[in-house]
Amino acid sequence: MAHLVIVVGATGTQGGSVVNSLLQDSTYRVRAITRNPDSDAGKALKAKGAEVVGANLNDEESLVNAFAGAYAIFAVTNFFEPAMSVGIDQARKIEYQQAVNMVKAAKKTPTLQHYLWSTLPNSNALSKGRFNVHFFDVKSSVDDYIRQDKEFLAKTTFLYLTFFSKNMFYPVYIPMYLKPANKYVQLLPLDSTTPVQSIGDAGVNTGIFVRSVLKNKPAGGTYVLCVVESFTFQSYLDLWGEATGFAKEKGSATVVTISYDDYRSLWPGFGDLMGEMNAFWSSARDRSWETPLGTMPVDARDIMSAEDKEALQSTATSFQLDVAEYKKAIH
Repeated sequence: MAHLVIVVGATGTQGGSVVNSLLQDSTYRVRAITRNPDSDAGKALKAKGAEVVGANLNDEESLVNAFAGAYAIFAVTNFFEPAMSVGIDQARKIEYQQAVNMVKAAKKTPTLQHYLWSTLPNSNALSKGRFNVHFFDVKSSVDDYIRQDKEFLAKTTFLYLTFFSKNMFYPVYIPMYLKPANKYVQLLPLDSTTPVQSIGDAGVNTGIFVRSVLKNKPAGGTYVLCVVESFTFQSYLDLWGEATGFAKEKGSATVVTISYDDYRSLWPGFGDLMGEMNAFWSSARDRSWETPLGTMPVDARDIMSAEDKEALQSTATSFQLDVAEYKKAIH
């Protein structure tokens, strides 16, 4: 009998990717969780072959019902949705409670064997209080909550999803063309040599990573880094320029370091959040993805089959497939 996998946030980037990958494997049947099963996105999931169930992350009881019979649960929260409507402080509280609601509901699911939680490192701890990347640190505090229960921890895998290629569409990242210099420029609060770990297109690769972790379940409490390639921010921008064709010549795309305060003045609001993440990465560098256990996470590629590794989409391919959209965004 196929294992029932519950996918939270099934209409989003991460959850949608997980649904798509698992539907390709007869080992699993998928129950997609969304707030509105009758939406166009919900109907599209049903058309693909997923069972679509309505539940609200703010309502623990609705999650208990939605999780019934689950073999595994992929759990994710979205900090940015409430942050854009009610502000950062309230968003922190909302995201934490939603994540705790999912854990509590999962604990009431007797069939559950595997809980996959999409989380992020604790920037405040790693920087010794210098940085507080809100959407990182809230998720990490949920890790602390999970670790309090050894029985549940034994079922849990912590997933670190790295830098999305789609981030390059955000105004805070999209390279700007400076006609007098004939260059594409990124103004960022980091050193151009700052390491960046790339997941490529998260809408494609997240599901492949999750499927692999389901097949090759690591020991309880393991942190797994979902990464396809490693770059510096300059080499990442160089690849973007080459892959899209916008900046093929050497030196025709460049990262220019500006202060965090200047970055925030350029991009108030959303730039505050992403800017602090960038500044944190510039400071932490190779320790940026260190776990709360003081260790580095397991590289997901080390526990993947050759077939699954082959299925991963490269960062260059992700950029190439989005050339038309970049043209719209840049010009």
